[in-house]
Amino acid sequence: MTKSKNRIRKIIPLSILLLIITLFFIVTGYHYIPVDISLGACIKDYSSPSTFMKRVSPLKSYELTIEDDKVLICYGSPSANERKIFGGIVPYNRNWRFGANEPTRVYTSTDLVMGEVVVPKGRYSMYAIPGEESWEIFISESTFHWGNAISKSVKDQEIGSFEIKSEYNPIYVESFTIMSDEGDIIVEWENIRLRIPLVNFGD
Repeated sequence: MTKSKNRIRKIIPLSILLLIITLFFIVTGYHYIPVDISLGACIKDYSSPSTFMKRVSPLKSYELTIEDDKVLICYGSPSANERKIFGGIVPYNRNWRFGANEPTRVYTSTDLVMGEVVVPKGRYSMYAIPGEESWEIFISESTFHWGNAISKSVKDQEIGSFEIKSEYNPIYVESFTIMSDEGDIIVEWENIRLRIPLVNFGD
């Protein structure tokens, strides 16, 4: 009986500790875990209400290394499916989620300059206002919103924005795709290509 009681006394505090850790993760997700540790696969963030909404497009990721530092981009990748995209289902001159489902998220383990915006190490979302010749790209600290629900609260968390020219891509791209070329972020869909300059601003 004494041994059993001792085991119970050890198990109960451990169980309480595990429960506290589990509840902490449910409430905060990985937002208080250092970015360097949480970089990896684009996991679902169960602390975000958007995680529990239905995804109509696959979740994809792209990781690039800049001078030994990691940058991870998580995004929904919709397909054209014979639809007119820009100027069609994605209107010009209106906020667009820059992908599908939850916001396109950027996790960086170093300070960056993205376009003309200084982006400190951390977690961010990207969205855009597409134009026929140029786009405005916004970077926000909000990662909880869903889709095009870019509210005043999301806008208030913006750390900056920048404009880039869109390029004509002679190769038709069926699905929204993010990749890199010579360190820059490349975004392609339909016959549009965007090149977002990216510079490591860290030590």
